[in-house]
Amino acid sequence: MAQPVHRPEADGVTVTVVPRRVPDPPPAPPAPEGRRRALALLALCLGNFLVLLDMTIVNLALPRIRDDLGGPLGAMEWVAGGYALAVAAFLLGGGSVSDRIGNDRAFRWGIVGFTALSVACSLAPGLGFLVVARVAQGVCTALLLPSLLGLIPHLFEDAGDRARAVSLWASSGAAAAAAGPLAGGILVDLIGWRSIFCVHLPLGAAAWLIVRRNVPAAPRRATARLDVPGQVLAVLGLTALYLALVGRPSLGWNGAAVGAATAVGIAALVAFVRVERRRAAPLLPPRLFADRVFSAAVATGLLWQFVIFGQLFALSLYLQTVQQRSALAAGLAFLPMTLVAALLPSPTMRRLVPRWGFGRTLVAGGVCGLAACAVLLLCGAGSPYWPLGVALLLLGVFGGLTLPVVAALVVAHTPPGLSGTGSGVLNTARQLGGVLGVSVLGSVAGDIGGSLVGGLHVGAAISAVALTGVVLLARRVVDR
Repeated sequence: MAQPVHRPEADGVTVTVVPRRVPDPPPAPPAPEGRRRALALLALCLGNFLVLLDMTIVNLALPRIRDDLGGPLGAMEWVAGGYALAVAAFLLGGGSVSDRIGNDRAFRWGIVGFTALSVACSLAPGLGFLVVARVAQGVCTALLLPSLLGLIPHLFEDAGDRARAVSLWASSGAAAAAAGPLAGGILVDLIGWRSIFCVHLPLGAAAWLIVRRNVPAAPRRATARLDVPGQVLAVLGLTALYLALVGRPSLGWNGAAVGAATAVGIAALVAFVRVERRRAAPLLPPRLFADRVFSAAVATGLLWQFVIFGQLFALSLYLQTVQQRSALAAGLAFLPMTLVAALLPSPTMRRLVPRWGFGRTLVAGGVCGLAACAVLLLCGAGSPYWPLGVALLLLGVFGGLTLPVVAALVVAHTPPGLSGTGSGVLNTARQLGGVLGVSVLGSVAGDIGGSLVGGLHVGAAISAVALTGVVLLARRVVDR
């Protein structure tokens, strides 16, 4: 409380002056304890599970969607790719908005939009409506995703608790990415393709309610402004490059149209880099990439998603088109990858990383992925299941060893106050990798002499190049 000051005046009258008290800045909200913190982490894992599940559960439903709603085969790629493109294009803006309004609010707003649009997808009367709803759902996901990883430092101040939380968060994502085909196969065969979108409603509502009740207000950067020019250029550049990749197989474009889209995309991204260097509050703060560990982790995240999502898409086509398996049988075929990817992240962070360090763990994951690509070369039209099963098992090991390490490095090397932006950068790189993986491996699968088997083998070789990049990038990671 301010103390009064007695000041005598010239005429003998004493004037009492009470200084105006300047209010202290509000203290940062304390992290929740005990049961509330565990519930909050459960909600973050639920949100992460839903987002990653949604990106892979659709693959096995595409033939049924086409049978029901009609449309050319190439248009099916937009049901999966349009969503992933919207996520990648708006994630940087979503991370900036998360830092501005608080990661807790970003989570609640994002999960509401994501869940509501999932219901809209399940009610789609036509293919055009479904594609538009999927793109809008991707925009909401771009707000939700950065808040998930961004809330972990807010909830867990201790480094050990934070590492365990990151491993559980990574487990939920790896499990969802691998479980998508299995869940999709079961739902599509037993209920119908619309059910794959309905499953988000109860889980999304539960995650919203848990965060609303158990997560205190997160810090906000109220002075941060949204970088509108940067966001527009990012959307333009990524969309143009995506159209260049899928224009020929899905839209029937000629070489001139593909070249024009490529030129527009490159020009927009060059302009984006120049704009970001001059902005006071850029979408992509250059100081994030001054840390070489952060840069290596983000690049590894891009390559991880390229391989995992690209192979899931290509192998789904192979199982249903070449081997003529039902959606349920194709989903069950992914079971080795599902189980390993779900179970491995926790022991990776608790046992392998303390023993091997971050770099060697990433190298081990990359080597397992390379072995998976070699085994995929044994898969043919009439081959038995075992080569595919071994390859999927090794891909699960690659996913379970790599993703938790990448997430932990990004959390540890993001400057304070930029947790949402740092998470947004990682997730943007990952979504971009997923878009490229589905586009490149999906296109290759049908373009090699009309043979999906030949395309699968070429896709394995392309994935091997990406996995070599993971191994090389691991050398840049500073071990503990």
